[in-house]
Amino acid sequence: MFRRVPPVHSPLSLGALSRGLAAALSRRAWRAARAEIDQWIRETFEPRAWAWTDSGTTALTLALKLAVADRGTRRIALPAYGCYDLATACDGAEVEVILYDVDPETLGPDWNSLEWALAEGARTIVVAYLYGMPVDLGRVRSLAAAHQAVIIEDAAQGIGGSYAGRPLGAHGDLAVLSFGRGKGLTAGGGGALLAASEAFAASVRGLEESLPPAGRGLTGVLKSAVQWALARPRLYWIPAGLPMLGLGETIYRPPHAARRMSRGAMGVLGVTSGLVGREAEGRRTRATELRRQTEAACRVPRPPSGSEPGYLRFFLLAGDVNQVPSLVRGGRRLGLSPGYPSTLAELPGFRAVHRSVTGAQSIVRQGVTTPAHSKVTENDLVTTARHLCAPVAIKPS
Repeated sequence: MFRRVPPVHSPLSLGALSRGLAAALSRRAWRAARAEIDQWIRETFEPRAWAWTDSGTTALTLALKLAVADRGTRRIALPAYGCYDLATACDGAEVEVILYDVDPETLGPDWNSLEWALAEGARTIVVAYLYGMPVDLGRVRSLAAAHQAVIIEDAAQGIGGSYAGRPLGAHGDLAVLSFGRGKGLTAGGGGALLAASEAFAASVRGLEESLPPAGRGLTGVLKSAVQWALARPRLYWIPAGLPMLGLGETIYRPPHAARRMSRGAMGVLGVTSGLVGREAEGRRTRATELRRQTEAACRVPRPPSGSEPGYLRFFLLAGDVNQVPSLVRGGRRLGLSPGYPSTLAELPGFRAVHRSVTGAQSIVRQGVTTPAHSKVTENDLVTTARHLCAPVAIKPS
């Protein structure tokens, strides 16, 4: 009766929470956890250097600062659609933003728009893997090479995905990971900045020591424990019914001073990093089934050749924009939600140069997201597909 599917889910375990608690309370346990996640990031992404930060937004802020200093211009190319934390990072780095449009058919760059941004003087390209969808990195590299531009991968939503056989986050000059609650890989908080280019390796290698510590992170571990306990569909109605928690809200958060990742988050990550593979494979299986059942009635973006999405969320475009509000209202118990409420071009107070962003605007108006995580059952998939193809089949919840 009270079953409600969480819109997002991060794989957690009692073992991860136990390790996080131990790392928060014991420096010896923290050092052991640090060694484990250093090995994981080295073997998974093969960066030349990396730094652990208190959030993915902090990591992106630092990446932008390094990139514009290297290129000698503060102009950067940013997708016009995405999490508002993109804007927070740009404000924190004090860069000059040129927005490029996003193609609704791929969730990747509109190529003409990205070329325009580069012609306007952008020498840093930020690519974001929206809802876990890869972009055509080969084409991005070609454009970057032609304009001597730095590539920053915002892989905050890309964990579990790959391009050309390598994980998302292993392709740019710089890359950003995020381990917040609700991400494909969680530590309850924290992020990482990776340098694949030798040009940035020395700067990134010494970066973490220059940041103040975030502390033990005991509160973060306790919050993760609550998340783990209430993420079950039969219990999720409890936090979902508390508006003060702001679950699912998209708001702009002002920049804050950069810090290192907390000790507790490192302990949690040492275990959850081993849970990614199975979770991602399950997401792809469910997303494939959702695609099969819905693509006749909805437009479903397709990933580039040679890539595998991580499917943090399964994204589609409703056939009729007027159906979106009723689709979302009627599908709340299934975890359906709209995309971000506006383009970054329309975000109040965010200063950016842009031309037409009609693709991003279409994504805002027609976009619907649905979960594909491991808490979604086969019956949920069938019911979700039926709802998306025939919205009147389910009474609004």
